[in-house]
Amino acid sequence: MFVGRKALNGARPGELVVLRPDGRGRGEVVRRLGKADSLSALMEAILTFYQVPRAFSPKAQAEADEQAALSGQEDSGRGDLTGLVSFTIDPDEAKDFDDAISLVDGPGAGEVTLYVHIADVSYFVQPGSALDREAESKACSVYMPVAVEPMLPPKLSSDACSLRAGHDRKCVTVEMVFDWDGREDADQAQGESASKKSGQGVQADADPGSRQLLPKKVRFFRSLIHSRRRLTYNEVDDFFEGVAELSEPGELLKPGRDDIDAAGLGELLVRCRRLAGDLREARHARGALSIQTFEPEFRLADDGGVIGVRPRPTSESHALIEEFMIAANEAVARFLEHRRGNCIYRVHEQPDATAVDSLFDLLEDLGVPVPHFSLAGGTPERAGEAIRGLLRSLPQVLSETQRNRSVFGEIVLRSLKQARYLEDNLGHFGLASEAYLHFTSPIRRYPDLVVHRALLRELHLEDFSCSRLELSEVALTSSENERRAALVERTADDIVLAFLLDRLLFEEGWDKVFEGEIVSIIPSGLFVRFEECYEGYVPARHLRGDYYAISDTGGALIGRRSGRPFRLGDRLTIRVVRIDKLRGKVELEPAR
Repeated sequence: MFVGRKALNGARPGELVVLRPDGRGRGEVVRRLGKADSLSALMEAILTFYQVPRAFSPKAQAEADEQAALSGQEDSGRGDLTGLVSFTIDPDEAKDFDDAISLVDGPGAGEVTLYVHIADVSYFVQPGSALDREAESKACSVYMPVAVEPMLPPKLSSDACSLRAGHDRKCVTVEMVFDWDGREDADQAQGESASKKSGQGVQADADPGSRQLLPKKVRFFRSLIHSRRRLTYNEVDDFFEGVAELSEPGELLKPGRDDIDAAGLGELLVRCRRLAGDLREARHARGALSIQTFEPEFRLADDGGVIGVRPRPTSESHALIEEFMIAANEAVARFLEHRRGNCIYRVHEQPDATAVDSLFDLLEDLGVPVPHFSLAGGTPERAGEAIRGLLRSLPQVLSETQRNRSVFGEIVLRSLKQARYLEDNLGHFGLASEAYLHFTSPIRRYPDLVVHRALLRELHLEDFSCSRLELSEVALTSSENERRAALVERTADDIVLAFLLDRLLFEEGWDKVFEGEIVSIIPSGLFVRFEECYEGYVPARHLRGDYYAISDTGGALIGRRSGRPFRLGDRLTIRVVRIDKLRGKVELEPAR
């Protein structure tokens, strides 16, 4: 596109800009984003390119400021839980804290009460307000390695609504009483074994003899809590692994309020881990899936720059919070389903029989045994059972053949339907749940805020109603914007990874050779993951000595003359040919 001197509006070579085309091959610079070698400028460019709604209107900002001032205001009918030992566990870089947990013995013998406290965003965001309309248009926060576009203004998302340690905060609490005595001794060992298994890639533990662990009593109410500690995943994992002790608490509490020391908090965390392990075991027993996929976790410097990356670990601290949030989400879903209250569910439908049949053909072509499945009599229910059977056997098969589990987990995941939001309850196949929704992250997901309003309406705490047609529109928009956010985040990850790889090769030399694994195949080439986190593309033209065509199942590129296959999951020695940092693209070639 040709841009005249006047139409540059001060832009210089090497800058990222936003252009307005005139339809005749010419354009005008309407915004300068910064230099193309700046990660912050590139993150801004990605958000602009994918048309993510940005910032907030002056009216929404004013409403946020006004509502945030209510955080210290007393309101009747709110249960005072500030005496409970509550705490949060989040990533190191987290700024907004949606959820906190408490665990206490009782009320009866052999019983334990789990409290899941969720930020009461509905108290601060009024339906139909400018703040609400803009949150709905965004649908979710967008998280990138060096930037975030929040769904709510920081005055709320990072302050008034956020469950920060040392501050009283308004919540909606799910109180769940379990028949559970800690299962010390043998049961404890079994629970810890289940915890370890949860990180082993793809699995669907299905032991029909395992007992179900559902709360015997559930209560929902508005509350006031006081988080005693802000813990991180890494901190809790180090404690569980015996690598480091928990630090003593700082001066966070009001005078006269009892604190909990590091030893007491450690004992509480161990009990939380045991309960979470039992919940996980019960969930897998009913047929829930556990599929490990790759996701990068970036290490940030104090100035916000990216200094490293690793695969996001599947750790006990993540699993602990995940199980407690799933339990709360299911409890709210069961209640609203029973009351026939209008809300938005998180649904994940049974797999398509044709997709499962194609998946099994692909896996057989790769030498992976699969359960018997006939497309002729293949209903969605039978397809779902076939997937569960595959995932029960897959970990052992991959272990015996020394294949990477995350690669095959991604292959299985691509054959399943995408989870989405819907005004009707169709169940959740992946969690083996008859009723599931999103309730636990209203700071960063709009459907969760809608569910809060629906729950509070059924509890006669809010007078808000929403028609099924309105819910249908919110569910559809939220699903679409969630997919857009995922695309934005993947694009941002690819660009940051390209910058990190370029830095690595600058330091160690461009002739460096890597051992990688084929993770995806298209007719024109292979995608290879190497150094656990980086990914690049090997064009078929770089596979010298033969012409290669994709197999019928799509699981390999096969030489027409030699018959040599390059299959999914195969190891491949590669070197980097070029890096397009601006687009996050890496071109590779075989090193030998």
